[in-house]
Amino acid sequence: MPALTKPQPVAYKPLPGHPRPADVNARADELVKAALDVIETDSHSLQEKIDDAKRVAGALTTAVESFRTNYKRFHDNDHTLLPPYVIWTMHNTCNFRCTYCDNHRGEKYFDLKNEGKLDTEQGKKLLGIIRENTTGIYFCGGEPTLRQDLPELAAHARKLDFFPLMINTNGSRFHKMLPDPRYASFLKNMDIIIVSLDALNIERLSKVWGMPEDLCEQVVANILALRRLQKRVRFKLMVNTVITPETIGEADAVLDWANHHDIWYSPVPMNCGPRVNNVLLENDDYQKLVRKIMKRKEQGHKILGSRRLVSDLLNGKPIKCYPSLKPHIDIDGSLIWPCKVGSNLDPVKINVLEYGSLDAAYLAAAARINPTDIHGHGPGQCGSDCNWMQNYTTDAYVRGLKKPVGGGLAKELFEFAGVV
Repeated sequence: MPALTKPQPVAYKPLPGHPRPADVNARADELVKAALDVIETDSHSLQEKIDDAKRVAGALTTAVESFRTNYKRFHDNDHTLLPPYVIWTMHNTCNFRCTYCDNHRGEKYFDLKNEGKLDTEQGKKLLGIIRENTTGIYFCGGEPTLRQDLPELAAHARKLDFFPLMINTNGSRFHKMLPDPRYASFLKNMDIIIVSLDALNIERLSKVWGMPEDLCEQVVANILALRRLQKRVRFKLMVNTVITPETIGEADAVLDWANHHDIWYSPVPMNCGPRVNNVLLENDDYQKLVRKIMKRKEQGHKILGSRRLVSDLLNGKPIKCYPSLKPHIDIDGSLIWPCKVGSNLDPVKINVLEYGSLDAAYLAAAARINPTDIHGHGPGQCGSDCNWMQNYTTDAYVRGLKKPVGGGLAKELFEFAGVV
């Protein structure tokens, strides 16, 4: 069982090349001061608490309804399973040039065009259709904060009672966004903000991201500012760290830094194609880091996922994937079915805007490619064994379908959503 007591504080000591704490703290304090002149903060009023409770209750009602549908389908050997959340690639534009960038099909987002990108009203319509059958929305890109209508779309998603409302960002624009009145309600609308932080050595980070060192240091300051703002606005903050053979030591430092600042840490082993890099798995320093991460998890530090999920992910444990539980919707509103990953199967694209619900789009997609037992290496199967966290969450969800009581599904989902 996870630790029931508050974990012991972790002491982070800056290494050579890391930002000077005084410098990034000064930047963070300046940003917080500017942001507090603009952003909406929690009022803790009775009405606000009622509104929040209604939103969560509405999302949980949908989750229960979808679980019932999925339970029946799964036990009827139908793997057209409704997802707990949808990943929406809002556009392909990105201001970073990360060395590990991959859209799951061997392409870099910053090399892709934006032809067919949904406009604001189309984006709102898409959100309404998705919300018919699922509760969570995951904004990603490209870099989603480069969309000018992001605050409007986030507000609309909140109005539709999405929970959790998540965004995955490189964090490079918060020092511009937070003092901007257009983003006054943005933090208040979000439930989970995931910021990439792959190293603390600024020179190395600059090479990984392909960005100037000053901007890399600004991202660190932006994360610290967000951490301070959590005292005034409730949201879950985490750093996402891609671990490569060259950055194992830096991933270790980010772990200490995140634990020190009480920020959630999400470790992601670098893949070669869909699989974890074998050079990484066979590295003694990597295995030492894995043991350290698992120990921190057992001690109760904020490591994303259950102990089983984290261990399976970091060690590349084979699982069975159920891709309908982690759908990707592309920039033009197309559901990429059954999976976005390049594999033995050529996926089909279903225009979600043409349907009244996500389930209707799912059924149309399943009529073209049957998702039942699609994962594997036999005839008509995908031929891939992917090692992204998304795939491991599908495995956890199906354990819950197989064993609704005592399977650990609720705990894993609630922990990911920040409920516990």
